[in-house]
Amino acid sequence: MNKPDVKLAKEIEKALRLKDLLGSACLDDPESSRLLRDLRGLIHRTDSIMLQSGAATACAACAAGGKGSCCFREMGESYGAMDLFVNLLLGASLPERTDFPGSCHFVGGKGCKLPSRQSFCLNYFCPELKNSLGEETIRNIQRQVGEQLFAAFELERALARRIRSSGG
Repeated sequence: MNKPDVKLAKEIEKALRLKDLLGSACLDDPESSRLLRDLRGLIHRTDSIMLQSGAATACAACAAGGKGSCCFREMGESYGAMDLFVNLLLGASLPERTDFPGSCHFVGGKGCKLPSRQSFCLNYFCPELKNSLGEETIRNIQRQVGEQLFAAFELERALARRIRSSGG
């Protein structure tokens, strides 16, 4: 099992430092706490619709089988400290090692290990999955994903303000 590349390792280190320095303050902050709760609820709804549609199971099996190209190594490397900090605030742990060398650092045998994922991770549907799900199901998923991504954006803005105000 491989360690993350240097750039991602630095982003993970920054996120862990942010959590140590400001995690409690962010969780205690009423605005951040509310936005975090909202995001957690929307993630749950997105995960539910992905599971009910069969998309989550299909994607996890594809990633575990090494067939898929959507959970590529560079995708994991695109996560920045703020993305990872949000995931830490949501209670996620950041893996030290990659389960599938050559794949995204955050993909495991049951799918993505991060609750708050980037737009590409939530909006990309390979041709095979598109055909099996159908247009209406994909539109329903994308509506839910849009709400989740907007909530994540709002939370990240609030956290950035909090970090700036603390001098971090």
